[in-house]
Amino acid sequence: MYDFLDAALRGIQVGAIYALVGLGLNIIFSATGVFNFAQGEMVMVGGLFGVSLWVSHDLPLVLALLVVMVACGAIGGATELVAVRGTARSREATLWMLSTLGVAIIVQAVTNLLATKDNAEAGTRSFPDYIHWKSFYLGELQIVPRRAILVPIAIVVTLLVWLVFRRTLWGRGLSAMAFDREGAAMRGLPVGRLAVLSFVLGGAIAGFAGFMAGPVTQASVTIGFGLTLRAFVASTIGGIPELWGPLLGGIILGMGEQFTVAYLDASLEKVVSLALLLVVLLLRPNGILGRQVRTL
Repeated sequence: MYDFLDAALRGIQVGAIYALVGLGLNIIFSATGVFNFAQGEMVMVGGLFGVSLWVSHDLPLVLALLVVMVACGAIGGATELVAVRGTARSREATLWMLSTLGVAIIVQAVTNLLATKDNAEAGTRSFPDYIHWKSFYLGELQIVPRRAILVPIAIVVTLLVWLVFRRTLWGRGLSAMAFDREGAAMRGLPVGRLAVLSFVLGGAIAGFAGFMAGPVTQASVTIGFGLTLRAFVASTIGGIPELWGPLLGGIILGMGEQFTVAYLDASLEKVVSLALLLVVLLLRPNGILGRQVRTL
């Protein structure tokens, strides 16, 4: 029983990371119909840039987090303006796939160059705990605060984004684009600015995720693409473009991975993840919470 509960807890905690990254993917896709391959690289930037500001340059934790979110939001906005605008309206998905993948490669290369300029080993850095609570036990189950805190963080961020989409003018505009982009444009909504906003918001959330998950994932230039793929699987399982989809899908994917490690073999982790995705798509082609969307 302990092994089951431990694997479930670890899965939920890992799933919270996938949920935060996937939330940004869903926001962008709902507004533009574009899957941003550079999303994971902004998570990577959030971790490396964040630990540099906080540890190396002694910025206060909150200020370092805010700077990271602004920087990653700016990268996201630049991605839409430079790499996506024009290609997103094309029926050839290959164009924006290649353009965002190109951004991911450039961001990783530039970050690696800057990180290793003075130290060849700085491409991977230890990210200190920002929560100094000691581990404790619930029965025989060990609770590690730096991992456990990610679950309520993912829930709160998802709730806040959901409220923004429901209660603010810009959020309602993004919701309208998610429902029918062509109809939103015909009604006079500034779909171009809203598209940039979706990338800025997605980038800021990615930077936030990279910083908050830093003590778990550590800061490394190599983590971006793997996180992008896992977040995509989580979002697809939960449902694109539903905002709560990545949270549900992330928990399912995380638990599937951890149960595989605990009861089968760690080498089968990716196989089981893809099997989960295929099963969900066979039963629910749009994901568990998903629905069809129209994009222009």
